[in-house]
Parts: sequence; structure tokens; C-alpha cells
Amino acid sequence: MKKFENGQTLVLVLIFIGVISIISMAFLGYVQTSRLVTQRSYNTARAMNVAEAGINKTLWCLNHLGSCSNNNNLDEDLAEGQHISTTVTPINQDYTVLSTGTVGGVEKKVKVTVTKQATETGAEFFYGVQVGAGGLTMDNGSHVEGNVYSNGTITGSPGTSAYITGDTVVAGGTALTPDQTQLTTTLDYSFGCRNNCSQDLAQSFKPATTEVINKVRLYLKKVSTPGNFNILICEDNGNKPKTTDCATGEILANQVTTSYGWIEVSLNTNPILNQGQTYWIVFDAGQNDSKYYQTKYDNSGYANGFGLYNISNWDSGSWNNLGGDFAFQTLMGGVITKIDKMLVGCTDNNPDHCSNVNCNTPTGSADASAHQILNSLIKCDAYYANDPADIQGTTVKGVKYNRTSVPPNLSDPPPEDMPISDTQISQWKTELGAGDTIYGDYILDGIGAIASLGPTKITGNLTITNKAKLTVTGSIWVVGNVTFDNLSQISLATSYHTNSGLIMADGKITISNNCEFFGSGEEDSYIMVLSTNNSKDLTSPAIKIDNNAEAVIFYASQGLVNVKQNALLREVTAYQLHVSEGAAVLYESGLANAKFTHGPGGIWVIKSKTWQEIK
Repeated sequence: MKKFENGQTLVLVLIFIGVISIISMAFLGYVQTSRLVTQRSYNTARAMNVAEAGINKTLWCLNHLGSCSNNNNLDEDLAEGQHISTTVTPINQDYTVLSTGTVGGVEKKVKVTVTKQATETGAEFFYGVQVGAGGLTMDNGSHVEGNVYSNGTITGSPGTSAYITGDTVVAGGTALTPDQTQLTTTLDYSFGCRNNCSQDLAQSFKPATTEVINKVRLYLKKVSTPGNFNILICEDNGNKPKTTDCATGEILANQVTTSYGWIEVSLNTNPILNQGQTYWIVFDAGQNDSKYYQTKYDNSGYANGFGLYNISNWDSGSWNNLGGDFAFQTLMGGVITKIDKMLVGCTDNNPDHCSNVNCNTPTGSADASAHQILNSLIKCDAYYANDPADIQGTTVKGVKYNRTSVPPNLSDPPPEDMPISDTQISQWKTELGAGDTIYGDYILDGIGAIASLGPTKITGNLTITNKAKLTVTGSIWVVGNVTFDNLSQISLATSYHTNSGLIMADGKITISNNCEFFGSGEEDSYIMVLSTNNSKDLTSPAIKIDNNAEAVIFYASQGLVNVKQNALLREVTAYQLHVSEGAAVLYESGLANAKFTHGPGGIWVIKSKTWQEIK
């Protein structure tokens, strides 16, 4: 009986061992299968990441022309058995990018469409010549075909042989130093928005002198893409702004960036403000949920005023005390400016050919307006201050208008704002400084020297010379000087289409010896050559042009531009301008709506809703 029980126990043990073995084998199989599944899942995720990395790398290649070979198609082994393969296929103006990521035998494919999303800045060049307070000097035989607006005096040559074919306006002069300032900027304040946010703001001030007000400066930045908004100068009405008879100006949204900066705005009329009397700067911004502006304020106390905010519209809602003061500056006028020794409205430098035919038509009008108009010939009408001495030695073939006889034009013309703000220029530098950088000088010299450049920052000088050819593929910022000379050619990449491009220098720019400039090949495409240099030395100016440059906009809002003899331009904007004998500016209408972009570099993005996984 005992032997039987022992045998039975042995059978049970064997059965138990067998069951355990089966379970163990099943468990080991499960573990192995799970490990394989986990590994494959891990490799699948990694392969997807690698495929998406291929998309990002291709975008980088497209945004940095010339940095990747084989038409930006990738075929690269990465670390730990990872591999990227991409195919870039053009479709009209876009590209499709198919990226394959492979890890451990697992393959994932992602396909997107990339498109150009140009970062554009609009700038309105309405005048063949626009000049700041430094004024315009024109030598014998020089001329401008188009309108001229100058914030400083325009002086021609003895014998009045310099001529302007269009309207010629000289604004009333602006004092170089602000009358009232609040520069402490410690706290942020949002306006022009909804949801616990003010719609409009106001800041009071008391002028230190009795004089016209010409300009206001405000410290601003924007959030997203709000629209333009108005600035008003209003009288006081019981410690709040009066809602009628205010002078107005407009803050252009494209001059404000997403970083703080001082924005200068001129007014449509320039009322006389009385010393010690209270006036208001009103920020009339409207409302938007997510697109608005910000300014700075400080609660330490500006002695001559205080700030208010209004959650509704400024001319109907209730004002509330800010408990501080917004950042601002006011600039007064009173500086005498004039047009002297000029032919205005004439089509050549012979006064006998300058009749007043077509003066009453929009295209034929060629009026002159300044505080004083002296020793000149005006084809059409002339607007001057109010004294016979303000129009001495001048022949007016149209009508002479004393400003006191044509209300409400009782003051000189208002100063005109520059098309591009200093804040915009700073923003461009910030963007370019964060990208590719060339250290030291960049020189392209000699026949057969051909290169594409941009977007980039150059820490030294830029020189293109001796028949070298440069294609601008994105904005270029040069910390040093720029020299284009000796039959060299500078052109925009065809990818700019109708947009314009930018070459910017902190140093001086010299263009000479038959250097040629070209846009993209499409209408209204230009190169803007911009200097931030403040030199006003005629022998070594911010920009010196001794060359025809018909596809170029020249811009030097802080310095002097010297246009040498026989040079031919399309547009020039400068703090101060000297046009030498025989030089000319021939304005083109397309400049009124110039769009500047960083070019094909830096603007390729994934088109919305095109990402897809390919099975």
C-alpha cells in the first residue's frame, strides 16, 4: 500500500513539474514576445521621430540655400542604427517632402507640403525724395521727377537750375529736443484689447513754451498683428480729454514690432499749445481679443500731468486714474524752414519752358508749400506763411496763398514720418543676428566670382567688385562698411517675385563705377540699401552714390546721402540729402506699396493641415 502511495506521489510531482514547465515556457514565450513587441513599439516611435527630424532638416536646408547638396534630398545614417531618407518634389510654388525614418528594421513615413510664408514689412514710399530735418540741397542741373517732402529746408543752386517736377513740400521745422518727456519705463500696460484690458489711454502734459506741436513719441510694442491706431492731441475738459477739435496722427502697425521701441508720429495739423496749459495725448486703439498693443508706465510721478485709462471708447466711456504716467515725448515746432532757389513743377531747368498748363488737373498739379518760398519759380500754386517777406524774389505762375487766407491751414505743413521706424530696423537686426553669421569680411572679387548670400549677418565689411555677381537670397546685415563697384552686379533671387529685399549696414555704403542692381525680374521688386550710420560729412557720408541705381531704394534716416554727378536713382530717403550736378531721381509708382521680405531664406514653413503618415 505504501509503495502504491509513493508511486502516486511521484506521478503527482512529475505532473506538477510538467505543469510548471509548461507555464514557465509560456511565460518565457510571453516575455520574449512582449520584449519584441516593446522593442518594435520603441523602434516605431523612434522611426517616427527620425522621419519628423527629416522634415525639420529639409526645412532647414530650404531656408539656408546652398547648405545642403542633392537638391535638399537627404540620405543620412544617424547614431544607433537610425537612418533618414527624404525626397523633395516641387509642386507649383510649393514643395512636397516625403521623409522616411528607419530604426531597427522599422520604417515610418511622413509627408508634408511646405510653402513660402514671407515675413513682409510694408513701407510706403510716396515721394521720389523724402528728407528729414537735415534738409535737401540740389546742385546745378540736378532734378527729381516726382514729389518731394522734406522736414528741413530745400536749397537749390544760384540761377535756379535745379528742378522738381512734382509737388514740393517743406514742413515746419521741429525742435531737436523734446519739450516734455516721461522716460521711466518700469511697468507694462496693455491696451486695445478686451477682457479686463483697457481700450484707450490718455496722458496729460503741460508744454514749457507756447508753440505749435509737431510730433509725439510713444514707447510701444505689439502682441500679434493689431491694426493701425490713432493718436490725438486734445485740450483739457475737467481733468479729462476734450472730445472735439483734436489734432490727429496715425500709428502704423507695421512700424511697431513685438519688442519695445520709441515710435514717432506726426500730426495732420499742428495746433499752437499754450505754455503751462493742460493738454492730452489720447491713444485711440479700438478693441480686439488677441491682437493689441502694450506700452510702459511708471508711478513715480511725472510733475506736469497724469495718466488715465478707459475700458470703452475714449470719447464716450468713463476715464479712470492710472496712478502713474505713460512713457511719452512731445516735440514742438517754430523752426523756420524754406524753399530757396528752386524750379518747382518744371520739366527742365529752363524757366522759359515752365508754363502753368495743366495746373488744375491731378496729374499736372505741381504746387509748392513752405513757411518761406524765396528766389524760386513755382509752376502752379504757392502756399507760404503770412508775411510778404516769406515769398520774396519768387515768381508764382498759379496763385499765391497766404496761409491766414486759407483756413484751417494756419500753420506750416506737418512733418512727415519716415517710412521705416528705428524699431523695425532693430527687429531686423535681432532676427538676422539669431541666424547664420559670417565672421570677418566678405569679399567677392573678379570676373567669374559668383555667389548667393542671405539671410545672414556679416561682422566685418562687404565688398563686391570687379565684375563679380551677387544674388541676394535673403536679408543681409553688415556690421561694417559696404562697397559695390567696378561693374559688379547685385540682384535679388527670382524667388522674391514682387517682393523687395534688404541690404543693411551699420557702417558707410559706397556705390560707384557702373555697378548694376536688379530686382527679382518682376515688376515693383527693388533692393533697399539701408545705412544706420549717422555721418553727415559730405566727403564721407552714410551713403555715397556715384552710379546709376534704378532698382534701388536708398535709406539713411540718421545720416547724409550724397548723390554724385550723373547718378540715376528711383527713390532716396535720408535725414539729409545732397544731389550733385547732373544727378537725378526718377520716382516709380510701385514704390508706394513696397513689400520687404527676408527672401527665400527663412520663410519656408509647413502648410497647414498637410501633415500625413504614409502607411
